[in-house]
Amino acid sequence: ALAGKHNAQNAAAAYAACRALNIDARTIAAAFNSFPGLPHRLERVATIEGVRFVNDSKATNANAAAQALAVYPRIYWIAGGVAKEGGIEELSPFFPRLARAYLIGQSAGDFADVLRDKAPVTMAGNLEAAVKLAFADAKASGEPHPVVLLSPACASFDQFRSYEDRG
Repeated sequence: ALAGKHNAQNAAAAYAACRALNIDARTIAAAFNSFPGLPHRLERVATIEGVRFVNDSKATNANAAAQALAVYPRIYWIAGGVAKEGGIEELSPFFPRLARAYLIGQSAGDFADVLRDKAPVTMAGNLEAAVKLAFADAKASGEPHPVVLLSPACASFDQFRSYEDRG
């Protein structure tokens, strides 16, 4: 149920730890099959009119957001908040996957500068506007199963109490 190479690596480590504790492989497999994942971590929250919404609000830095951006080949990306050191420059290998970036919060201007001439950008301002704009664009795209991804690469404290509140 969990997307991403990093989740496959986590599952492999969990399997190895469980086997080292002599837990039966079938029991481990049953646990894997029933585990829905954790809230705010590549959490599939809804599919509306064919558009998939993924909450990765826990991605509070670029490295964490990279894990989510690596999963989907084309993304309507909601990003921004209070940027951490280094911003989003390290995410440049994923910029070609962006159908559009919807920028929110304090870092929106800096992120727009980084994305200039690399990916389409909409200055959404806040999360509610970003979700509405991303949904409309994804729905109108004609793409099969488009993905709106909240993976902000930032802390949430400029507009929210926490990443949980943001998610």
